[in-house]
Amino acid sequence: MIRKFIFASLCLTATFMVQPLWSQDCTPVTLSEPGILPEALPFAQKGQAYSETISVLLFSDTMVEANGQTVKAVIDSMVLLDVLGLPSGVTYRCKDGINKFLPLTPSCISVYGTPTEEGTFPLEIPVMSYAKVFGFVSINQGDTIRNYVLNVFDGGASLSKVNLNELNIFPNPSNAQVSVLSKEIPTVFSFNGVEMNLNWDKNGSVFQTSVANLPAGLYIMRANGRSARFVKP
Repeated sequence: MIRKFIFASLCLTATFMVQPLWSQDCTPVTLSEPGILPEALPFAQKGQAYSETISVLLFSDTMVEANGQTVKAVIDSMVLLDVLGLPSGVTYRCKDGINKFLPLTPSCISVYGTPTEEGTFPLEIPVMSYAKVFGFVSINQGDTIRNYVLNVFDGGASLSKVNLNELNIFPNPSNAQVSVLSKEIPTVFSFNGVEMNLNWDKNGSVFQTSVANLPAGLYIMRANGRSARFVKP
């Protein structure tokens, strides 16, 4: 699925590599077209060093609205401002330490470290795009990428693709704790419609609860006007 920003598109392709912590730089993969791939990444073993390489590719131009008309905007660059929401023990570094990405020039971000806490960590990646319209008028636009969540569980960690149009539950299935990306307290129902009594904790945009006492089975979770199936093994 391709996500287009107002002035630029970011192509993220993530690959999993176990590396020493001193190996902080990254090598971008060859990207054929902009987009965000894949849907999810493999697990890493908790307590071991790991690195997720995010390859970056920008469009050279796009169409924007200016003075009431649609015009071509030529991309100058995009600057990554930060990667917010990473768990303790995990950090990031852009290729060669340069957080400025140029159009049609492959680059990458390395997210690396050893997580020291468990949980679900929604990532926010604020960027600023710079472009020109009419050949000489400079414009810029900020945006934030919110498509990924770093899941750290007992025994492993993974970076998952988030569908903002769906109710996201991590992990699913689970027989212990679950986390839900939601603006409101979720409700959980058995498959025959009986509401379950669960105690939720809130941390930012994440609600967490223990499902250890739920009978094994299939449940329906509801929040934000959406529903999703949840499995307790």
